[in-house]
Amino acid sequence: MSPRRIFDPRQALATLPKALAVGLAMGGGLWLLGLHEIRSAFVVPILFSTVMWCGFELVGPWLAFVPDEKRSPGGMAVREALRGVGFYTILLVLAVVLCRLLAGVNVVANLAVAIITYLVGFAIMSLVGSFHTTTALAEAARVKAENARKTQELEEARALQLSMLPADAPKVAGLDVAFGMRTATEVGGDYYDWRIGPEGDLRLAVGDATGHGVRAGLLVVSAKTLFQARDSAGDLSAEMRRVSDGVKSLRLPRMNMALALAVILPSGARIAAGGMPPVLHFRASDGSVAEILIEAPPAGQLARAAYREVSVALAPGDCLLFLTDGLPELRSASDDLFGYERLREAFREAAPRGAQAAVDALFAAADAFRGARPPDDDLTLVTVAVV
Repeated sequence: MSPRRIFDPRQALATLPKALAVGLAMGGGLWLLGLHEIRSAFVVPILFSTVMWCGFELVGPWLAFVPDEKRSPGGMAVREALRGVGFYTILLVLAVVLCRLLAGVNVVANLAVAIITYLVGFAIMSLVGSFHTTTALAEAARVKAENARKTQELEEARALQLSMLPADAPKVAGLDVAFGMRTATEVGGDYYDWRIGPEGDLRLAVGDATGHGVRAGLLVVSAKTLFQARDSAGDLSAEMRRVSDGVKSLRLPRMNMALALAVILPSGARIAAGGMPPVLHFRASDGSVAEILIEAPPAGQLARAAYREVSVALAPGDCLLFLTDGLPELRSASDDLFGYERLREAFREAAPRGAQAAVDALFAAADAFRGARPPDDDLTLVTVAVV
């Protein structure tokens, strides 16, 4: 339920000339009909019109009907009626007092004047109350329609995002590969993909588009298309520049894609990246975990950006972890950060069990850490173990 605005002095002041004009017209009609002497004929309608109309405009949003799921329809009706009658009574007393103080007109002692003033005030209350109620209901309908549209857009973006992901892990001799993604409530732009190179090597892409929704989905589509367009030269730094130029050509303001590309064989890997967290390398020989950090801008952020390629030697039992920033930046219910130190330790313990077991163990660690708090971003993990 949206909060009410209790006071709206600008609207009340804007209503003042109209209220004076209505009161003056009513007073002129009463005087011409000979119902009252000139003073009471003009004073009573003018004061009641200005007090009632301006008063209801002042707190009109507070009086407008707002649905309350905790109350029954009857309870909501009683609440709205009591609120309107109570405020009307306050304004009625105020108008009567002002008539007495400013013009010496005793409204209470004059039954005809009292009836007229009551009807004037009640009519004004009904009209202004109906206006604000209709306005509130129209705004609620507009917000509901807008929320429905955004929900549909997010669902379409999520479907687009997931359709870009490979259905199965690749089968490469000497390598065990596993993928995993946990999507957040609001669709992000995490992406992973693979293809087999001309020499039977495994080629990986892992990325994270900035922003959410359809625009992030467009970046994913662009990155997938550029990645799957095979580059015969095999130079990862050149391929990163090609993808970056392609993303840049979309001309989406403040949108870019953190991306890591890798060519992997059982004997070693070549990696290029921009804007990505470090790749973690578990060494089976001594049980250590090394970080492979490649500092470069995300794809599409800068024109003619420079990228470099890093080579890593691999041995049986080694495991590589590619990931987006969703896991290290995950927060717990107490707002603690998962962080890279906890990530390295969890990966060091899980890597010897194999690629899929490592992914499962890291997701389990993430779930245990965040507790009931939902993730703020997608969590994407890709592990490649040498067997």
